[in-house]
Amino acid sequence: MEEVKIFSLEADLTENASKPMCEGVITGATPINHTIKQGCTLELPPCGAYHIMVLIAGKVTFHTDGKDYVWDERVTFVPALDKDFSITAETNAQLLEIRWEMIESDYALIEEYKTVFPYQMSYAQSIQYRDRNKSDKTISRIMLEQRNIPRFAMGSVESYGPDFVKSHDHPMLDQFFVSFPENDMFLLIDYEPYRMMGNEITHIPLGANHGVDVTEKKHLHYMWIDFLIDDTSMKRLDTSHIPTGVMRDFTDEQKGLK
Repeated sequence: MEEVKIFSLEADLTENASKPMCEGVITGATPINHTIKQGCTLELPPCGAYHIMVLIAGKVTFHTDGKDYVWDERVTFVPALDKDFSITAETNAQLLEIRWEMIESDYALIEEYKTVFPYQMSYAQSIQYRDRNKSDKTISRIMLEQRNIPRFAMGSVESYGPDFVKSHDHPMLDQFFVSFPENDMFLLIDYEPYRMMGNEITHIPLGANHGVDVTEKKHLHYMWIDFLIDDTSMKRLDTSHIPTGVMRDFTDEQKGLK
């Protein structure tokens, strides 16, 4: 099994920086942590890859296809593959980009999915789901469903301790974990614990048993970013991510604040 490495994302929002992370770990995928100073603009021209953006902090205007989209909350935003794209920071901002390169067979899937771009999904309004590896307390969200962009899906897991995600494996899904700034948890890889704090990223070794523990009064909050390897990947996500049909949030009492 590959060595487990946890990398820190750049969290200084007063600097313009674009920091690639975990390059070459998953073929065709490059996570990039962007920080943009207030008033500055980041240009991201078409490059044969999707620019899958998550606004982590700050207020920005996304510019694409001659239109502007202003967001001041966590959001997933994806411009069309062939359109110019730029981001202007209205305040100091941090964004995570997953740059996901297309392969020839993907273009038939693009036609099949008929996704309307730019794709925009407020984090607060993301569909919530349940799966068998998580407790009833946990809130799981689908940020980008598996039939929007070929071979890709993204979501999140949130809870407060004490809680856990049961150890499990999925050799048909390659995966990054990225922690939101408030996260403080133990990531279990083949039952070995690794402390994962906020603003960090790691690759889950393909096929490894992995789970999560969070202790009392600590906040578990991370994104899973999935890359689908074969046809069984879609079946796995379809059967394990079941929408709840309700929208929950944590009360102050559940957070341990009362």
